[in-house]
Amino acid sequence: MESKNVNYLVMAFVLLIIGSALIGTIASNTNGITSKDRVYNESKDLVALGCIQAEIDGGQINGTDDANCNVSVSNAPSGWEIYDTDSCPTSSVIVMNSTGFIFAEGTDYNEFLDIGVIQMLNSSDTQEGFANTTLTTYAHCGDGYLNSSWGRTVLSLVAGFIALALLGGSLWLFYSVWNSLGINS
Repeated sequence: MESKNVNYLVMAFVLLIIGSALIGTIASNTNGITSKDRVYNESKDLVALGCIQAEIDGGQINGTDDANCNVSVSNAPSGWEIYDTDSCPTSSVIVMNSTGFIFAEGTDYNEFLDIGVIQMLNSSDTQEGFANTTLTTYAHCGDGYLNSSWGRTVLSLVAGFIALALLGGSLWLFYSVWNSLGINS
């Protein structure tokens, strides 16, 4: 086997090894800036916020039948996120009490996703004994989030194209070796 073929084989294997190591890093970094961050069970104490006058059997939101309580999520939209509500509102909101009972949107709470506010309503479910602590799960835009949908789509394709280029380069090198040895048919 001549030196040129050995060099091609070494280059092909090095290309495959380095490429396979880099693709995972590229894909995870791309995923980090093209996907929203998820917050699970963010806890808010409605008694401490002054929303509920606690009683043994529960309590009403602000102590009256028609009062509401606005609770801001910790990662509420700010800066560019407020002005670009089409691509970056708070989303996928689930609100529940401390026992895991999921409240109904429109009945037990309202969502104002563009400003990150959950408005707790005075309903029969929020008046029951375990509504004092609410747990909110939601998705929000992280610091490095790419707010351009076109940009997210193109960036998501980068790892795939790099993988195809590496595969093509390696196949070309292997074919060159096989061709010079007369193995191809």
